[in-house]
Amino acid sequence: MLETIKNTANRLAQPDILFWVLPMMMALIVLGTVAQKSIGLFAAQQEYFGSFFLMLGPIPVPAGLSIMGVFLVNLLCKFVMKSEWTWQKSGTIISHFGVLLLVFGGLMTALTSKEGFVMIPQGGSSTIVEDYHARNLAIRSDTETLLTIPHEHLENGMTVSDPKIPFTLSIDKYCFNCTITSRPENLQQGWERPGIFMMLNKAPAESQDEKNLTGIEFSITGTHGVDGKYLTFDGFPKPPTLVVNDKPYTITIERARRELPFSIELKEFKRALHPGTDMASAFMSQIIINDKEQGVSFPATIEMNEPLRYRGFTLYQSSFDLNGEVPYTILAVVENKGRLFPYIASILIALGLIIHLGLRIANRIKSRTEENAA
Repeated sequence: MLETIKNTANRLAQPDILFWVLPMMMALIVLGTVAQKSIGLFAAQQEYFGSFFLMLGPIPVPAGLSIMGVFLVNLLCKFVMKSEWTWQKSGTIISHFGVLLLVFGGLMTALTSKEGFVMIPQGGSSTIVEDYHARNLAIRSDTETLLTIPHEHLENGMTVSDPKIPFTLSIDKYCFNCTITSRPENLQQGWERPGIFMMLNKAPAESQDEKNLTGIEFSITGTHGVDGKYLTFDGFPKPPTLVVNDKPYTITIERARRELPFSIELKEFKRALHPGTDMASAFMSQIIINDKEQGVSFPATIEMNEPLRYRGFTLYQSSFDLNGEVPYTILAVVENKGRLFPYIASILIALGLIIHLGLRIANRIKSRTEENAA
């Protein structure tokens, strides 16, 4: 058994594996870069670099995670099986281990990183992060969420039915990125407001994913009262609400939400302007972190290029909204379990190079000393 494991590890450590992996990496970079024009930056990243396989026509081929996984295994096996475990090679070993950590951290970031934002009014607090990229079809009754379907699962002709909802929803049109135009008079029959006057049209995906307007046009049947055609989209201020058996059901397309393990309270938002203009030169949020789980509460200030890091989350000052009576701050929230790996890897690589250089110099001095003594 041990001999089989050793032989397998020796085979996985061979350099010919890297010979095949590197061209695949380069080809994937080219394909993913070209695809950005048609499907957008985020979608290209997810499809080509953030997945294990992608489809080229009917053929499945390895994508970024699979290729980087093979690359990591090859480096690990070569590190363990082929390294010269001596003091003279200690600098090289430490540097190679740093490279391994760097690749491993990249894979962990690709698999676990989550990005979103939290919008907080001055004097208020929030624990809810809205995702920049993921959207859901959500059906609620009052404050209770009955159904949630990720937008990746939505498609034309899809039917949604569930014992929790007293109707059947059929998706007539789904678009990841929609434009809104007036509905012609000859197509208005059967539509409920505001779908009588507006319609959704499919559009190419934006390169910045948060700019995409995801929406659906759908039909409701089985209510014996509010059957008809409706539409809704991301950020729609008045999504359709159906009253069935005296109970309201609201249908929305919204950004996926997740809850922080602590709350963020905004005490004050401040903005500085460039002289003589309305352009912001700097803006900052004075907040209080309330963490009941840890039993702590402390103030903090988040400014441009000065984020707050707490419990694996990084909070950046992203934007603001001053249109209402109360100012709102918008904080970007990034959760990245691989955040520390690049720092640790860089330190190890630098340390290994310093040790390697020091040993080389020491050996050279020793050799010259021995030559002079002879």
